[in-house]
Amino acid sequence: MSFKSLQIRYQTARSLPAPYAYFYTLTIDKIAGNAIQVDLAITYPDRDDIDDDELIAEGYTRDDDYVWSGQLPRAWWESLSNLVGKTRLQPINEDELDEDDDFWDITIDTDNGNKTQGKPAKADDWQYLMQELIQASYEVVGRERPFELTFLTISGQQGIQEMRMMASFAERTVKITSVENRRDHTKLLPWSTLQHVMGQVYNHDYDPDDALPKRPKQEGQWLNLGTEEWHEISDYRALVKLLKGL
Repeated sequence: MSFKSLQIRYQTARSLPAPYAYFYTLTIDKIAGNAIQVDLAITYPDRDDIDDDELIAEGYTRDDDYVWSGQLPRAWWESLSNLVGKTRLQPINEDELDEDDDFWDITIDTDNGNKTQGKPAKADDWQYLMQELIQASYEVVGRERPFELTFLTISGQQGIQEMRMMASFAERTVKITSVENRRDHTKLLPWSTLQHVMGQVYNHDYDPDDALPKRPKQEGQWLNLGTEEWHEISDYRALVKLLKGL
C-alpha cells in the first residue's frame, strides 16, 4: 500500500521510569521522487528529581530532548510503504493499557484518499523501524556515525584477509569491502543483513581489558567496531562463520 503521509505518537510504558522513559511525535510526508520529509520531536520527561551524576552514569544528560526536521531518501519511503501494507490498525483505548504496554497512535493517509487511525496489531515491526529512523536522523546531523566494523584474519599460511562493513541508516545501505593482496572488492548487501549481523555481533560481551589498543599484527581473528579497540574472536565460531560468509 502506498502512503502519502504518516503521523505517529508513541510513549513508553508507564512502568518504565525516568530517565529511560520518553515519548515522541513523528510526521512523515512523501515528497518528490518518493523521498520523505520527516519532522521528529522526542521528549524525556520526569528527570527533575534525578541527580546529574546518576544521569551521566546512565549515559544521559539533563536535557536529551531532540527535535529534527529533514529529508530521507526513497529507500525509506519503500521500507515504510512495505510496513504500512502489512499493518492492521486496531482501535485505541488508553483505559485498557497495562502498566507494561507502550502507547501507539498511528494515522495513515494513503494516495487514494483513505485515512486510518489506531494502534498496530504487531507493534514490534514499527518499534524496530522507528528506532532505525531515529538513528538515521542522528546520522544526518552528525550525532551518530554510520555503523561500521572491520573483521581481520591474520594467518601465517594465508596472510592477512580484511573485511570492512559500513552501514548507513540514513541511506539504508550496507557496503562490504574485502581487501586481499592490497586490492579492494566492494559490494552492496540487502539492508536486512545488518539486523542479523548486529544481532550476532552484540550477542557477545567483549572485555575491554583483553582488547588490543591498536591494529593487531599477531595471528588470530579480530573484530573492530569503529573504535580503537580490537577484540580477538576466534572462539566465537558462529560469529566468525557469519563474517567470513559476507
